[in-house]
Amino acid sequence: MAAPKLSERRVSQRYMLNQESACGHAVFEKSIVLPMMDISYGGFSVAIDKPENANICDTLPRTSEVDLIMLGVGTTGRAIRVFESKQRLGYAFCHDTASVLIFLRRFIEFMRMGEHLSILDKSLLKPPYDSSDWLCFRGDGPTDVVMHKSRVEANAVDEAIITYREKDSYRSAELRGGRLYTAISTESTPGGNRANQDPQANEDILRKSACILMGYLQACEPGHQAYINHLLEHMRKQLLSSPQSKSRLT
Repeated sequence: MAAPKLSERRVSQRYMLNQESACGHAVFEKSIVLPMMDISYGGFSVAIDKPENANICDTLPRTSEVDLIMLGVGTTGRAIRVFESKQRLGYAFCHDTASVLIFLRRFIEFMRMGEHLSILDKSLLKPPYDSSDWLCFRGDGPTDVVMHKSRVEANAVDEAIITYREKDSYRSAELRGGRLYTAISTESTPGGNRANQDPQANEDILRKSACILMGYLQACEPGHQAYINHLLEHMRKQLLSSPQSKSRLT
């Protein structure tokens, strides 16, 4: 009897991950590390297009324990292989407990926020943001992303700030002078919210800000992709270099 054909049918929306930025990995059987190509509440896929992975399906059981590592934090769950090709393997989560769903929520919900960003028309902006050197986006929440194009390095940004609302305050991550900073606006004043800046960048804010950028990459204009990836790379390196990071895969 022929083996049943594997197929991948995910109900939940999947979000593509940039393999080159190494934002996500799946570790099978505690030793086999593969880059994730996409993620959803229902499952994920991994890339197997390198020569050393040619016979990976013979090595991995169909149902595996897998460690998911995203931007330096991780969780463990079980997944069953439901799709395979020469380029990738697709897996569906076995949601025996809620732990994987809880873990994924901290990423996917912020990717959704980024997915709904749209660029602001220059006529709506005040100086200096109305110049061609700036890219300004706004989404639900509201969520704002502002980036200044580098005049020295092509397809790079030298200044940026991402602001989003969470609970009763605004959180922000800022790139300035080659360093990343974070802040929480907690106190309401006549002039607006007062931001309490953390000299040691808050990793949770950085991680959620990175997810907003990853969400926008799902359908961003081609001319914006390089700038978003440059900013995302700053965040990824800082998160993975943290002593608390569960990933040293750079």
